Amino acid sequence: MDNDNAQTSTFNGDGNTITRSCLTNCTINNSCVKRSTLSDCVLSKVEEVSRITAQKSQFHDAAIVERSDITESTIQTQSSVCRSTIARSVFQDKSTVKRSTVTGTTVSNSQLERSTLTNCVITECTIERCDFQGLVLKYGIWKRNELVGKTGNHNPIFIRNHGPRAGQSASVAVGSSIPGLDPKSHARQGDPPPNYDDDSHTSGDSGVDCGDLPPPYKP
Repeated sequence: MDNDNAQTSTFNGDGNTITRSCLTNCTINNSCVKRSTLSDCVLSKVEEVSRITAQKSQFHDAAIVERSDITESTIQTQSSVCRSTIARSVFQDKSTVKRSTVTGTTVSNSQLERSTLTNCVITECTIERCDFQGLVLKYGIWKRNELVGKTGNHNPIFIRNHGPRAGQSASVAVGSSIPGLDPKSHARQGDPPPNYDDDSHTSGDSGVDCGDLPPPYKP
């Protein structure tokens, strides 16, 4: 174990690897942490945490979490986060998120890429280059705010969790966008979230590319 700065932190079990990190008030159990700054966090049986900044967050049985800024969130059940900004959110059931900004959102068994989600609940979806706020989405493949397919045998649905139609479930036809969320009106959707420099060739990291991670399901 080579932890540069571990203040009032607890390390339990074999397999702890702490390299070039700053830890404050953390509990680490059988996990690997590299080049990260963590405060008030709990890590339990995490495969790897690399080059992240996290506060008041929990990582339970997560896969790879790297090059991200995470605040008051939970990453669990083999979910992965890469090059993203996460706040007050939960990722579970083998979800993956890459180059996205997610706030106040719960994501289950879904794949996110280059998207911005705020106050949403996402279940069994693939979401790419979308900007959604205040929605419950299930069973859909969304690209640039447009529904392009479904992920299983269920019909894609959405529920608004705010406004006059809050709580009303509705089906969405493939090829349509959610009313009030015309993709053409979202000029920023094609812009990537803040970039995290890719210098893994000098970091000694595992070399796992987030882009090679499989989706949690096949559409």
